[in-house]
Amino acid sequence: MRIPFVPRLRRDRTTRVDPAGQDARAPLYRSIRFRLTAWYAAVLLLTFVAIGLTLSILLERTLEADIQHRLEDAAAEVYSKTGLGERSGNEVAADPADSIVPKVSDVESIVVSGIWVEVIDTRKNSFFSAGNLPEGGLPSFTVAPSNTSSALRTLRFTVDETEMQAVALPIVVNFAGGDSQAGPRTIGAIVVGESRAPIERTLALVNRILRIAALAGLALAIGVGWLLAGRALAPVGRITQTAHEISQRHDSAASLHTRLVVPPTGDELARLAATFNAMLEHIETAFTAQRRFVADASHELRTPLTAIRGNVDVLLRQLQTDRPLPASELTEALTDIRRESGRMGRLVEDLLLLARGDIAEIGQSVQREPLHLDLVAREAFRAGESLRRGQRLVLRADQPVPLEGDRDRLTQVVLILLDNALRHTPTGGIVTLGVDQVWHDCTGTHMARLSVRDTGEGIAPEHLPHLFERFYRVQGSRSPGGGGTGLGLAIAQTLVQAHGGQIDVHSEPGRGTAFTVWLPLPRHDAALPPRGAAVEARPAR
Repeated sequence: MRIPFVPRLRRDRTTRVDPAGQDARAPLYRSIRFRLTAWYAAVLLLTFVAIGLTLSILLERTLEADIQHRLEDAAAEVYSKTGLGERSGNEVAADPADSIVPKVSDVESIVVSGIWVEVIDTRKNSFFSAGNLPEGGLPSFTVAPSNTSSALRTLRFTVDETEMQAVALPIVVNFAGGDSQAGPRTIGAIVVGESRAPIERTLALVNRILRIAALAGLALAIGVGWLLAGRALAPVGRITQTAHEISQRHDSAASLHTRLVVPPTGDELARLAATFNAMLEHIETAFTAQRRFVADASHELRTPLTAIRGNVDVLLRQLQTDRPLPASELTEALTDIRRESGRMGRLVEDLLLLARGDIAEIGQSVQREPLHLDLVAREAFRAGESLRRGQRLVLRADQPVPLEGDRDRLTQVVLILLDNALRHTPTGGIVTLGVDQVWHDCTGTHMARLSVRDTGEGIAPEHLPHLFERFYRVQGSRSPGGGGTGLGLAIAQTLVQAHGGQIDVHSEPGRGTAFTVWLPLPRHDAALPPRGAAVEARPAR
């Protein structure tokens, strides 16, 4: 069953329950969607605030600079029209009002746009005023006669809650004579000002517009961000829902068969869905293998148990009668019990070995010691002669092959391969056991090679990838000897891998099968020895 991998914007009203039996719906504020939207909103709000403050400050400074330049130009124009710079201080001081006021009256034409002008002396007596002069008067500032600087002074003050901005330009004239009163002196000041109310109104309007725009943009961003976050995270919700469905189903096999459809976007969520599917496939494979392993193990254990139970029932029934059981039948029944119990014991030992599953754990149980693989092969060859049923055994192991490994485990590997070859080789066939050292292209070093070849009917290509699976048997004519449990090759592969090696199989239907074991040589002795001769075992009569 495949679940469509599509976003779902409609809110799911169903209550989901986690494996612990609790409500799986977390509070809204803890969801990733809410947190992403909150982060979007927070970042956008800070951006709007920064932009608004920057625009407001720049606009205020620009308007203030514009007023300042306008007032300075007006003050300079008033001063130039008085002609004070061309008259002596003695003349002006004799009658300041008569000297200044007629000249200042010519500047009424510049009093525009709310600008006002006032001319005062050092005692703040007003000689002339024009424009909308503040009713409260000017702020208290001093025009000292000794101050001969002509620099402008900027004034800011509030009149009736209206903020004013003004500039004061000192009136400096030159007095003649030889006394201490001679020289330049300040006799007054020209004050030009303007109300800041237009600036305040403009700034308030701009700030109001910025706030409204920021709130509207923030609301729009939150809505769009919420929708986009929900759409982007919808696949995560589907994955979560699928995992929840798998955990709640009673049929584990059917639930593990569930898959997500990976969207063709190629983004992180698509890779997450693909990874989730790969995980499900791996779990399903392991679960199926486990079920098959348990079923096969139960079947294999049932066969000897049935035989033992049948013989025991016969013996019990015979004991309940007066007629004694013949010695031959008693011996046969006990022999069957012994054989089947031994077979069951070996099967249990094999299952315990394979149940470890971890190659590293099995490798820790391997007792490594210096040995010669050719001598191990010879011992296994002699033990394998009793397994022949009319086949011919050939040994090619005259080359010394030093190795570090577990003698008993390696002997077990050789016997498994020999038993497998003999059971699947017809009478008159040849099984060859060989040991030597050769160059291995994949590792780029010399390695010990142990090979078992037979001249049986071979194995079809579709069975080769499954030969080392537990309880796997090739159906058909390749089992004339019978009696196998399907665990031998799996055990052999496990033991070889525990020694740091690998096992390969090559087979051609009608021409036989060859199993090759590759084992690493000791580092201190990896030289390639000379080739040896063949030792042949005659067929049993």
